[in-house]
Amino acid sequence: MQGPVCLFDSGIGGLTVLKKLTNDFPLENYIYLADLARVPFGDRTKEDINKIVNEIFTWLMKFNPKMVIMACNTSSAVFDFKSLEFKSKINIPVYGMIESCAKEIAKSKYKKVSAWATKLATESNIYKKTIQNINPQIKVEEISCPKLVPMIEDLGFNPADKEEIVKEYLKMTSPESEALILGCTHYPHIANILLKQTKMDIIDPADCLIKELESSLTKVSNPELKRNVSLYTTAQSEKIEKFSRLYLCENYKTSLININKIYVQTS
Repeated sequence: MQGPVCLFDSGIGGLTVLKKLTNDFPLENYIYLADLARVPFGDRTKEDINKIVNEIFTWLMKFNPKMVIMACNTSSAVFDFKSLEFKSKINIPVYGMIESCAKEIAKSKYKKVSAWATKLATESNIYKKTIQNINPQIKVEEISCPKLVPMIEDLGFNPADKEEIVKEYLKMTSPESEALILGCTHYPHIANILLKQTKMDIIDPADCLIKELESSLTKVSNPELKRNVSLYTTAQSEKIEKFSRLYLCENYKTSLININKIYVQTS
């Protein structure tokens, strides 16, 4: 299949996944959607997430993707695939951020791990359930961090205040934990702060996903070929463009989508 790899998130968090994908699989083409009109997903209901994700999936299908990556832990945690309205009409793999990470943790030597995530994701106990379903000997705690996504999305947020908020959540984290799972794709944006403040191993689920995709995507680089990366957003295109310059170190033009037209009914 020659179609693009399509991925989405509520905002700029999924760019952390996109960056690792473009680094590891440079020959692939990519479509990224940031639903900034409805960020954050973590404060919504399961019903909201099912509706939103169905709309996004349907819109992404027009690109004839080779796969879709839910670059959002909240969506990965609570989306009900039985609600996927057009599932019978597509035959492509769909990846979330939970399973591959849980498999890696489950086969590790960790006795206890902590997962920072959004309110909705922690309420689902998805990391604890998925890890302990494979290895019930590992203790897992999940901590809701509602301040992190708005903080990370705010480019003008005071750096000192960022450190204080991170300290606040570290105080809520068990000192017995040996590893910290960044259970939201926004959180790798503050990995540098975490590395200064904790001795826990920092686990980015995107790294685990990359390992799983090695057999499906092209890893060898070819200087004669140039990949295509297209960024779309439902609001604030200037924010995505700025983050792409700061984080992806690329100048990608962003296309703005009318949120009222993102859902296209399939026949």
